[in-house]
Amino acid sequence: MTRQGSSAMQKLTAGVAVAALLSASPVFAEGKPIRLGYAAAITGGLSPYDSVPGAECAIERINAAGGVLGRPLELVARDMKSDAVTSSVVAQELVDMGVTAILAPPTDDTAIPVAALAAARQIPVISVGSTQVQLPMASPTNTYLTAYGDNLAAGAVAEIAIDRGMTTAATMVSRDYGAYGIVIPQYFSDAFTHLGGKIVGSVNYNMGLSDYSAQVAEVKAMDPAPQLIVGGFLMPEAGVIPRQFKAGNIDVAFMGTDGFDDPGLIEIAGQGGASVTFVTHGFPSEGSDLKAFYDDCTARGHKIENVFFALGGEAVMLVADAITRAGSDDPAAVNAALAETEGFHGITSSSITYKGQHGVPIKEMSIVTIKDGAFTSEGTILPKYIPAP
Repeated sequence: MTRQGSSAMQKLTAGVAVAALLSASPVFAEGKPIRLGYAAAITGGLSPYDSVPGAECAIERINAAGGVLGRPLELVARDMKSDAVTSSVVAQELVDMGVTAILAPPTDDTAIPVAALAAARQIPVISVGSTQVQLPMASPTNTYLTAYGDNLAAGAVAEIAIDRGMTTAATMVSRDYGAYGIVIPQYFSDAFTHLGGKIVGSVNYNMGLSDYSAQVAEVKAMDPAPQLIVGGFLMPEAGVIPRQFKAGNIDVAFMGTDGFDDPGLIEIAGQGGASVTFVTHGFPSEGSDLKAFYDDCTARGHKIENVFFALGGEAVMLVADAITRAGSDDPAAVNAALAETEGFHGITSSSITYKGQHGVPIKEMSIVTIKDGAFTSEGTILPKYIPAP
């Protein structure tokens, strides 16, 4: 694919070369700032899945390289406190300020109010952490995900399983945390059967329990036995459940998506961690754009909490690229340019496309396992089959 955007933006995404450029010869932007809003989960239960510091670091880097259209970017962040009602209040404040674009919180129920309020003025809204395709479907004219969609991720998990010779799988479903715990099993089942696998059973579970022996017994009774269990797992259950299956002497692999991507998984899962494989937004391998971004931002005084730091930065870069291609900070023009993004070289992925995707990007994902007590990269994947949302 042909990368879109100016040569300045292309240089900005070139990893280590960028860090060298910025440190050697900064050209600081001047003029009236272009304001970007961020309705962020700074506090509350969603805070691990948003990152104001990641967005701030990306803006620092862009401004040090000359800004966008010769003007600096400015971030106006407001805490929506992981609450849908507060999210609406914050969104209205940002809309009234006349921002060019709004970065939105990480769940569909908290981001949809933002998108609805912004739509009347054609302000583009891009969620930093949400993987829920229901979000851009609810406000299709102005809403985008920075992260991949759950259907893309589940399709990737199915393809990995088939490539490893697995033919039978079970799913685990939780209805305790919105759509994520339901749709990951559904999308996986679609893709796995499409690719020739068989779903042999499904088990329900609730979050917050200390004992999952009932679920262990259900899976143990399945005939034929599943080689693999897939669910929309979040921490701490993402670690507790594999550990208890291992303790129950059930030889089964666990796969999932970014809910596993937490440093605490390794300790909580214990010996069960060796059974886990997941796809996530990126992996900071030596020489990668993600590693370069982390290193540069650390040098600038930022603390890297998790991969959502990078997604915050990537959201800013996508908007900056759209402003550059639009040649304007007018929200409607930027929204139109964002919708035409194709093959953009970001931080977590070397190719991000919105064109023809209805706000859900096509982008590579990293495959991660646990080996010798550490997360280990197994490469990247872009699945051939993507379940319909």
